[in-house]
Amino acid sequence: MNRWAWLGLALIAFLFWGLDEVIVTPLETGEAYPPYSSLRRDPLGAKALYDSLSSVIPVDRLYKERMKLTDEALLILGVDPVAWSALDAETIQRYRKLVENGGRLVIGFLPVRTPPHIPDSRPVEALWGIQFKYRDQPDEEERDSIPRETSLYFASGPHWRSRDGFVERDFGAGTVVLIADTFPLSNQGLREERNAPLIAAVIGPARRAVFDENHFGVVETGSIVKLMRKYRLEGALAILAIVAGLFLWRSGSSLLPPRRVVLDGAVAGRDSLSGMAALLYRGVAERDLMSVCFAEWSKTERNGAKTARVEEEIRGKDAVTAYRAACRALSEKLR
Repeated sequence: MNRWAWLGLALIAFLFWGLDEVIVTPLETGEAYPPYSSLRRDPLGAKALYDSLSSVIPVDRLYKERMKLTDEALLILGVDPVAWSALDAETIQRYRKLVENGGRLVIGFLPVRTPPHIPDSRPVEALWGIQFKYRDQPDEEERDSIPRETSLYFASGPHWRSRDGFVERDFGAGTVVLIADTFPLSNQGLREERNAPLIAAVIGPARRAVFDENHFGVVETGSIVKLMRKYRLEGALAILAIVAGLFLWRSGSSLLPPRRVVLDGAVAGRDSLSGMAALLYRGVAERDLMSVCFAEWSKTERNGAKTARVEEEIRGKDAVTAYRAACRALSEKLR
């Protein structure tokens, strides 16, 4: 039993280790989130930018639908430029309406290589007067990896202002900012070279920064897991799991050695009379015992006078008295 108990504990420990590697660790490092997410801590994330801005201005994350901006800067990072430039006109106009009352809409595109296929219809070029172009670059790295330097650049019209690393244009009281080279905003870019002037120019006069996580599919659902993370109940969950494991271990094996049971002799069973008495006790009520016995006996007794005499003796009496009276009546007849 001790060997099986230790094996069970080892399996439980292995299960917790596997859950930590599969669920907890990817969430802590951010590998479960897309590139340029502010929840990601590895070189491809933007957690460093989030933490850096939080020391200067209020910073928040957006997990729901976008609302119109006022005095904040909404950062939408890690956007695919090829897919975004091919959005329909209605969607492009919704981006414009976000900044009509003020604020800054910052769209940072994912670093890409020259795409093999570029959509012919790109409404953003006709509506906003800006062209998405791609320069040729040698394929020194794998095609599936995210390059350090992007091949994307903008050919902007007269309404756009070209800044060092990005372009911007006013729509109503707000501003739309498009960033082609977003590597300086990533965790690796900030670690290698902190381009503070670029970050300050991107945020501009905004009093608050909001990182949009909704377009990554990270949506606020009000789940139990979110409540546990909000109130930091991960430790309580771990304690409950440990208690459950100990309960299962205690139920499966005893802490004391098993008691040896020694039989002194054979165990005698019941005889047929005891079995019959038990059946009668379970199947016949006490008040009906004599009437049932008389009915069964009378089926085999052919002497009508004897049957009438016994019936007369037991009528209206309790079971014990009726039994004794029936025995006397039968004994008298036998003499």
